[in-house]
Amino acid sequence: VVAVGPGHLDEEGKRIPLPVSTGNSVLYSKYAGAEFKGADGTNYIVLRVSDLMAILS
Repeated sequence: VVAVGPGHLDEEGKRIPLPVSTGNSVLYSKYAGAEFKGADGTNYIVLRVSDLMAILS
């Protein structure tokens, strides 16, 4: 995980933090997310939390 957003809001407007943090390794489905190439030429994938299958570290 390279970057993480602030989380989402619940029905009452309270921020719910994400279960992952920068530096974690995660497992996700082959067809999940959207791929793009960064300005540095590195390939990245943007994922939703619901696409994560496991947090490995």
